[in-house]
Amino acid sequence: MRRLPRYRVKFSKDGPARYSSHLDMVRFFDRSTRRAGLPVAFSEGFNPHPKFSFAAPLPVGVAGLEEYMDMELKEYLAPDEIARRLAENLPAGYAIRGIKEVPGQAPALMSRVSRAAYRAVTAAPDSYSERALQAVIERLMSRQEIYISRQSKGKSKDVNIRPGIFRLAGSLKGHILEINMELLIGSTGNVRPEEVLRLLSGDGGIPVDPEDFRIYRTALLAEGDTGPVSLWEA
Repeated sequence: MRRLPRYRVKFSKDGPARYSSHLDMVRFFDRSTRRAGLPVAFSEGFNPHPKFSFAAPLPVGVAGLEEYMDMELKEYLAPDEIARRLAENLPAGYAIRGIKEVPGQAPALMSRVSRAAYRAVTAAPDSYSERALQAVIERLMSRQEIYISRQSKGKSKDVNIRPGIFRLAGSLKGHILEINMELLIGSTGNVRPEEVLRLLSGDGGIPVDPEDFRIYRTALLAEGDTGPVSLWEA
């Protein structure tokens, strides 16, 4: 059987698009590829669907600056041509950051992604200091275990998320408070950025409502031979 050409699409999702769901995004790409006249391959069966695969769903309200999708075409097109045609037909808030051909036997994106980097920003509290911010972060990261309660199928379950917080840093830049995180994501589990922000804003923490942060997912990472690498390089 002839192997179909497979392409990795790197894109961003921000502005009004960050309020669309993952299912909405799949529909947008389906519609956009049709309008662009791209020869997308479809699955077989009673309900054929385009051969798209995404790295990891993006929560509603979170912007994605480096998101990934693999797609198969029925015939070869130059990556630059695909990027041009697709960019002209995407909804507002979406932008193509790169497209390249990948080997057909390459592992699925969802099986490779293991970490995600996030940036959360908000207005800095009045008179809040860099020293106080660093003390809150150091106190949280010094803990051996961090249990939070999650709801699953109507039941509450305590989960230790500390092993999934790989990096946590913060800074004050003028009137902006910024938190940077590298968290577990993928088939082995997930740590959500809003969970970490709630911990940082808890008793004796940053005097900011966690809901006031604007969150950006800045990178999706895979485990490489010498450490985490971008999915673009994986």
